[in-house]
Amino acid sequence: MTTLTTTRLTLARIRLNPASRAAHRDLVNPAEMHRTTMNLIDREDGNPTARHDAHLLHRIDRDPAGPTLLLQATVPFHLDRLPDDYALTAEQRDATPVLEWITEGRTVQYRIHANPTICLRDPAAIREEADRRAESAVKDGKTYVEATRIREAFLELAARQAAKRRGVNLPATKENVTAWWTRTATTSGLRPELITDIPLPRINATTSNTKPITLRATAFEGIATITDPEATRAAVTNGIGKGQAYGLGLLSLTPQDG
Repeated sequence: MTTLTTTRLTLARIRLNPASRAAHRDLVNPAEMHRTTMNLIDREDGNPTARHDAHLLHRIDRDPAGPTLLLQATVPFHLDRLPDDYALTAEQRDATPVLEWITEGRTVQYRIHANPTICLRDPAAIREEADRRAESAVKDGKTYVEATRIREAFLELAARQAAKRRGVNLPATKENVTAWWTRTATTSGLRPELITDIPLPRINATTSNTKPITLRATAFEGIATITDPEATRAAVTNGIGKGQAYGLGLLSLTPQDG
């Protein structure tokens, strides 16, 4: 568990230059953004856990003035390594005080872009999902044979996961994203008092070494009360959920009670 005595946080804000080709490239392909952010920290070449070791997280916040790249890590950033003309402004500061004011009972405003998922383990629920996929395929114009293959492929995936004693992870539907965040926030030491969830465009990342990655994302904002400070500090430091290399999981907190 993360503790106050061992963790230092650095936060950087980079206002992207809309005229920059490199910035546009990164906004279009999250894998390129990941590469740019990784270049801003010191790491050993070829270290597959470098992002995890540095607790490197990022998020793109958009407003009428344009996109801002928010970066957080437990190491300093080398903002001088940004591509030429990439940023209109770029600054970093010590964000460790955020960990210091996280105390039980405190009211905070939160923001996070996350990848809500559900895990199916119950055989009946898995069969129901397989049937739903087949029905959806038919509605999309697939033949009965193709729909049957889709159903069987999903059941085979579920069987393989069951053999590994794992469930089948699926994107949460629009009906249960709020329930997902409520559970996740509670595990992260927060009791949500207000939740706003906004669907985000799908994240499509492509690299030369792996197959394309597609993630569904949701922006969660609202007000919460801290119930477990240690869990909340860990969530802030380590991030929440999947897709952290592609701009998800960075939890921002702002105190609401002075």
